[in-house]
Amino acid sequence: MRRGMAIVVLLLAILGGVAIGVGAYHAGVTHGLAQAATGGQVVRVIGPGWGFFPFGIFLFPLFFFLIFGLLRVAFFGRRWHGYGPGGWDKDHDHGGRTARFDDWHRRQHEQPASQAPSAPEASESRR
Repeated sequence: MRRGMAIVVLLLAILGGVAIGVGAYHAGVTHGLAQAATGGQVVRVIGPGWGFFPFGIFLFPLFFFLIFGLLRVAFFGRRWHGYGPGGWDKDHDHGGRTARFDDWHRRQHEQPASQAPSAPEASESRR
């Protein structure tokens, strides 16, 4: 039932977006026809005519790198250790996780004294 409602809501959102797009398109066409009816205007270009071309061709891609880099840092955090297992510093403790894991591993292999069989009992059980 929930999946069906989600599909209906999604379809309504898509249809609403299409309706808004069609309405905006027709409003633009009507505005363009009204502007064309008033006649043309003379536009003079002052200067060489290429504006910020040398800077724009480099700044436009850098803008996208900046945006995607900020999104990566926001969602995934920063990498302080470099690439690969262990990163640049192989002896890094990773926030104490290595020591905690080693302690847990040692405790898993230790048996309490009450559960450890003694040597004579173990040899008698083999007979």
